[in-house]
Amino acid sequence: MDENPFVFGQPVRGPAFIDRTAELERVRNYLKNGRSLIIYSPRKYGKTSLVLRAIDGFGGSVLPIFLDCYAFTSEHDLARALSAKVLAHYPEREILAAIKRLFAGITPKITVKTAPEVEVGVEYEPEEDLSGAYDLPERLAVDRGRRVVVVFDEFQELAGFENLLKTLRSVFQHHQHVAYVFIGSKRHMMEWIFRSQESPFYNFGAHMTLHEIPAGAFAAYIGEAFAGAGIALLDGTVEALLAATGCHPHYTQRLAFEVWYRGRIRGSAGPADVEAAIREVIADLEGSYLAIWDALTANQRRVLLAVAQGEDDLFSGEFARTRGFASPASVQSALRRILERGIAEEEGGGYRVADPFLARWMEGRFLRG
Repeated sequence: MDENPFVFGQPVRGPAFIDRTAELERVRNYLKNGRSLIIYSPRKYGKTSLVLRAIDGFGGSVLPIFLDCYAFTSEHDLARALSAKVLAHYPEREILAAIKRLFAGITPKITVKTAPEVEVGVEYEPEEDLSGAYDLPERLAVDRGRRVVVVFDEFQELAGFENLLKTLRSVFQHHQHVAYVFIGSKRHMMEWIFRSQESPFYNFGAHMTLHEIPAGAFAAYIGEAFAGAGIALLDGTVEALLAATGCHPHYTQRLAFEVWYRGRIRGSAGPADVEAAIREVIADLEGSYLAIWDALTANQRRVLLAVAQGEDDLFSGEFARTRGFASPASVQSALRRILERGIAEEEGGGYRVADPFLARWMEGRFLRG
């Protein structure tokens, strides 16, 4: 095998998709029955990969629409993207007729370019009512006679637009042929959107939280991938790799990717290669880690360092005094902010740094002395 089998930085599809058997079955069951689903976990846990895998399993029996909410700076961005993705489900020869059917009562400016490939542009006037655009997935489903699945990636980003959630809920609640998947990495915001009685999307769908992939499943996949390339794994290699990443899906794939190349050169890989690969990954990411660190306040830095050290009593008066905080309330405020940003996350009643390599970087830079 010449191609590295480990995938990171993009949705994982095909053989590189590992485990998630129970979660995959649950997602497919909800989508098959037209039920909406809310999926949240820290970033890079494979939420998008899981949904893509589930949709792939339906073949062409469902029509998928994927929307990256990070890309939207206004409600009009969302309406434009949704409209264009709906029309993308029609071949060139059918687009004009589809526009007449789907956009009845909606009056955007639509441009269609056919060379070198079909490209549809949709523009809405600033004062236009956009609820018709949000109704297009249901119209598409009825027009094509198939279930439509709309996936909102990082859905919590839409909460910043005034009244948008209320408008979306008022439209979506009438859709009978569309299943909605709301993916989010900021758990506190996602829980407010879908669990707070004050939110328009209160109790809109079922909830699913993704956790790390089990160590046994990851170990089996890593072993098979290395064996398939004729790379011998020395004792303790897989254990060292998984200990370094905590079985985090993205970082395990990233570290295994680097170790695989090292092993490919010599025909074997050992724990020393894992350590060397960790240093390489941290060096590659140091610029982004410095940007994260520079954006933190002094209090947030103190809390993050304490979390990296495994401190389990963050809210005591003793901790506040010895760490230079004015009060325990200052600790809570700083912790809340780094949790909201996804830099740290809750774990078993405590907290941890979300990125295991960021934790190692801080250890090497600030905690060894």
